Order: sequence, then structure tokens, then C-alpha cells
Amino acid sequence: MIFQIFKADWAQTFSTVEGIVGFLISYLIFLILMAIFLKLALNLFSKAKHKEFGQVFVTSLILTIVFALTFLFLGSWLAWIIVLIVTWLIINGRHHTGFLGAIVVTILAFILFIIVIILLIVLFGFTLFVILF
Repeated sequence: MIFQIFKADWAQTFSTVEGIVGFLISYLIFLILMAIFLKLALNLFSKAKHKEFGQVFVTSLILTIVFALTFLFLGSWLAWIIVLIVTWLIINGRHHTGFLGAIVVTILAFILFIIVIILLIVLFGFTLFVILF
């Protein structure tokens, strides 16, 4: 249906204990990884404020909650657009980077993530994607 943007099966994720535990473990891993790469990217950006790990961890917590709630109800390109804009606004607001600075920080964090994945593939033969999924 054209106007159906809400995912109908979102509640089935939490129907079993295994589903809940799997979700919580994935969430925790994603949260920690996001905090680490966001902190590294913010440290490369000289204008950023509140670059301590605790502040960055709270930012990552807020971002993962926004990700979870957005993708819980929306499952289309609209969700990605909303998440990216809200991510940039949250990073801008919490770390005083400016909107374009928040975009740069996000891109830097993603590039650092890709570099770590490539290093893990070269050194050990596995990726963080395997760990996450």
C-alpha cells in the first residue's frame, strides 16, 4: 500500500526472551562502538566541546534511542533521512560543532569505522559486521 509507512511487525521482535536479550546485546554493542568512534571523530574536530567519553557516551545513548524508535516505526528511506538530520542536530547541540561540523564528525566517525573494519579483515579475517549480526 502506498501510504503504509509504519512497520506492522515491530512488536514480534520482543515476543520471546531470546528476542529481547538479542536486542539488548546488539544495542549495547552498537552503543559502545558508536561512542568510541564518535569520540575519536570529535577529538579530530578541534572546535568540538564536551569531548570526554562520558559526554560522548550520553550523546551515543540519545542517538541509539532515536535510531531504535525511528526504525521501530518507520522502515523506509524516510527513516534514514529523519535519523541523519536528527543525528546532526543532536551532535551540533551537544558538542557545539555547528551543523556542517556535525556532518563532518559523522563522516569522520564512519570513515574511522571503515578503517577499523579493513584492519580487522587484514589482521584477523573477520569484521565488526559479523560481530554485530
